[in-house]
Amino acid sequence: MIKTLGGKFVKAVAVALAAVCMLGCALMFTGCESRYPEITMRISFNGESYELRYKLSRDLYSQTVAHYLELIDLGYFDGTVIHDYQSDRLIGGGYTYADMENGDEVEDLTACDYDAATTDAEGNVTLENVTVWADADRTQATNRLHGETSANGFSIESGNGLRNRFGTLGAYTYVGTGEKNIVYYAKSSDNGYGSSEYYKNSFTSMFYIYTSTSSSTERNYCVFAELANDESEDALNALLDAIEEYTDALEEGTFTESKEVTIRDEFTVDGSYEATFAVPTEKIIIEEVTVDKY
Repeated sequence: MIKTLGGKFVKAVAVALAAVCMLGCALMFTGCESRYPEITMRISFNGESYELRYKLSRDLYSQTVAHYLELIDLGYFDGTVIHDYQSDRLIGGGYTYADMENGDEVEDLTACDYDAATTDAEGNVTLENVTVWADADRTQATNRLHGETSANGFSIESGNGLRNRFGTLGAYTYVGTGEKNIVYYAKSSDNGYGSSEYYKNSFTSMFYIYTSTSSSTERNYCVFAELANDESEDALNALLDAIEEYTDALEEGTFTESKEVTIRDEFTVDGSYEATFAVPTEKIIIEEVTVDKY
């Protein structure tokens, strides 16, 4: 009887220790970064909500993915809007409306304060994923993202990088012609450092959702995420169908209104530059973006 009880006790202890080990391993694994983080973007339009789940390619675009995950953790994208509705993409991540409930969809468009969200009261950059500096000694960090783009000399072995296809996410910037020729110092994906024109490193928070069914490549944009499942593809199609139905029902006018915008950027030669947005006349709101898996 004593032997039996002793055996049962030893077995119980072994089971308990195994459970503790498994829990420790699970917690340790949870803290690790995966090759393919996943996020959910919830978008609302005309009273309906649409959920898009994305798989991010950290294995290909480590700096870009780390940058956008930091912004998601800050809650930066929650309550922002699609501010530029182009023929092949929805562009968001940089604007909201001063009066989300009652404001005019075009006149009420308001730029988000990216610099305030990513620096402290003294102007020090709070982002951990710093990739662009103002000086060769890398003592003056900026909150801009070094572009993992082919125009910036970045390439994927064997051409395995992501391309624009239906639903993909890409980093976006309106500065892309090189006329803002300020030299900055950047960290490339192979951990080397070098000088580069600022316009190639000017990604901040804006992104696009590619909506065309025709794939394409672009030299100065980085496609870093794909839709994770068929349900998300269906949700994006449903959103686009709802926009089309809304547009068809308009008695006059179109779904967008052109708006000239001055984009302030202290790192450019003139401190700002001009862009033209095709602003939706009915709000497309990015209600929330959350990280499902790191």
